[in-house]
Amino acid sequence: MAKSQKVFSLIEKKRKISKEIENLQEKCNHSKKSIKSIKEHEASSTFVVRCVCGYCEKIIGIPTTQELNKYLNGR
Repeated sequence: MAKSQKVFSLIEKKRKISKEIENLQEKCNHSKKSIKSIKEHEASSTFVVRCVCGYCEKIIGIPTTQELNKYLNGR
């Protein structure tokens, strides 16, 4: 398989996996919230603190000042 075909194949697999994750996250009721440090976006080296579903890992909000302080002091 030529390199360009391999790259195309991998990109297509990545797209399908991302779509499957998105579908699972849409069906999740996000009943378990946790605070995590995550990349700002996929290609970024900058991290941000967000509220994330403990089951599906979807970003569900921004922590309150109290939640942020508790997260930072608990490290």
